Amino acid sequence: MLEVQQRQNLSAAATRLLDYIERHPNAVLVSSALELAAKIDASDATVIRSIQTLGFDGLPHLKTVIAEKLDEGARTPVEKVGVTVSELTQDGSRPPLQMVVEAYTKTLERLSRPALPEQFQSAAHLLNDASRIGLHGGGPLSRLAQQTATHLGRIGRANFVMEGTGHAFADALLGLQPGDAVILLAYGKVHKESLLIKEELQRIGGILVVITDNPTGRLAVGAQAVLEVPRTEVGNMTFYGTILLALETLVLSLTQLGPDQAMETARRLRDFRSELDRRT
Repeated sequence: MLEVQQRQNLSAAATRLLDYIERHPNAVLVSSALELAAKIDASDATVIRSIQTLGFDGLPHLKTVIAEKLDEGARTPVEKVGVTVSELTQDGSRPPLQMVVEAYTKTLERLSRPALPEQFQSAAHLLNDASRIGLHGGGPLSRLAQQTATHLGRIGRANFVMEGTGHAFADALLGLQPGDAVILLAYGKVHKESLLIKEELQRIGGILVVITDNPTGRLAVGAQAVLEVPRTEVGNMTFYGTILLALETLVLSLTQLGPDQAMETARRLRDFRSELDRRT
C-alpha cells in the first residue's frame, strides 16, 4: 500500500509498523500513537520516529495518505482475504469468535467518544426536519441502506434508496427534491455517484449526512452532519456491524423525536398484516 524506499534499511520497529499498516490500514486510521505502539511492541515515541522514518511528517499525515490509498481501491480482494487467512492460520489458539469480539470491542470503544452522542442528535434533528430521507451506499453497504429504509418506513418516515450505477443512476439523481436529506455511507473508494449526490444536494439546498471513517475526505467536507464511525477488521476482512449500529441509532433517535408518528404507523402496519392474514 505504501511506497517505501530501501525497506531493508528500516529499523526493526519501523519494519513492524510498516507490516502492521499493510495488514490493517483501516485500523491505523482510528488508532492513536499509543495504540499503535501496543500493536508493534514499542513506545509511542518510537512509533512517531518510525512514521517519520517512513517518510511522513507525523501520524495525521500518514492517516491522510492511507485514506487516499483506500479511496483509490489500492488493495485487491485477493490481498485482503490473503491477509485474513494468514492471520487465522498463524494464530490457531484464538477461535474466530474471539477475534471478532476483540475487533468489535476496539471499534465500539471508538464510538464511546464524549462528543459522538451530541453529533448523532444533531444529525437526527436534521433528518427529522426533512420531507424525505434518502440513503446511499456502494457495494455491500447498499444492503444496509435498504434495511434502514424498511425501518424508517415502519416509524412513518418517507424514504428512498438511491441505487444503480452509471447512466441508470441519473434517474435517482433526477428524483432529488428540495427538502430531501440523504444519509451517505462513505467508505473506501469515492464513487462518482456519491460525489454527484453531494453536488446535487448542494445545488437544490438539500441536507447531506455522511457516515464515514474518513471525516476529512471529499464526501464529508461541506456536509451538514458528519458521523465518524470506523469499520471493523479481522485480518484484512471488513465487517459492517458498527455502520449498522450507527444507522439503527439514527432510526431510534427519529423514533424518539416523533413518537406519535411512529405509533400511528405501527398500528397501520399491524392492521395491514391482520388484513392480509384474513384474506389468505
